[in-house]
Amino acid sequence: MSAPAPRRYVVAHDGGERGADALALGAVLAGSLAAELEVVLVVRTDDPFGQPYPPVGDVSGLVAEQGTRRLEADLARLPAGVVARAHVRTAASVPEGLLEAVAQLGAAAVVVGADGGVNPFGVGPVARALLHSAPVPVVLTAGAPPTPRLEHLYVAVGTRPGAQLVLAEAEEAAERTGLPLHVVNLVQVDARSGAPGPALARVEELVARTRERLGSERVGVELGRGRTVQEAVGSIDWEPGGLLLVGSSRLARGRQTFLGTTAARMLRHVPVPVAVVPRGER
Repeated sequence: MSAPAPRRYVVAHDGGERGADALALGAVLAGSLAAELEVVLVVRTDDPFGQPYPPVGDVSGLVAEQGTRRLEADLARLPAGVVARAHVRTAASVPEGLLEAVAQLGAAAVVVGADGGVNPFGVGPVARALLHSAPVPVVLTAGAPPTPRLEHLYVAVGTRPGAQLVLAEAEEAAERTGLPLHVVNLVQVDARSGAPGPALARVEELVARTRERLGSERVGVELGRGRTVQEAVGSIDWEPGGLLLVGSSRLARGRQTFLGTTAARMLRHVPVPVAVVPRGER
């Protein structure tokens, strides 16, 4: 029996620092999860200087030329063993070009850099569009990852509908990778906002079942303490080499992402990369 084909991740490269950060995280994911990278630079079709890849003839498009040079330089610095292919595509918009690449290349996720600065995940327009329409997980990073491999998985659960779906996804990921799983329990925040008692109890039950299935030694529970999401996130001891999984809003259509208000607030304060999982995705 032949081995299954490796997963493919589309990495959004913008020809700048955010693209380099996304590629660095993609390399970590590829090395940790036995995946291959499809690194995509999208040139908008309203840019009269857009050129195909590799550039041939008269390369007069400064944007495409500079972006391609940076893309090639970043690919050359990837760790040995990471399989990565470069693509320069044209589309009416960058999110449209990335989603077309996801569909045509059969990608299992899309990795994109977010704005850095005071708020680590100041989500820009490209990431925001993907977070409200992508049919695959959207993985965000606000900087180069501090470790060469994934070391910890985190999953955020609260009382909103869909907690069991993202928790099931996290269980599968922990089983597949052998990484320890940290359940970030936000029931205190939900309790302060008036969540009903049965919903709070349901979350506690889901967490207990996860520990039973994976073993208590592999599943830690991080209770987010505080009056706000910011305080709760700040109370967690985030380990280097972590990746946080959060679920899409209940407003998501079918198998799509849609960033809810709680997840959006978390993104502004979480110090590790974040994967937003589409509703219904496994």
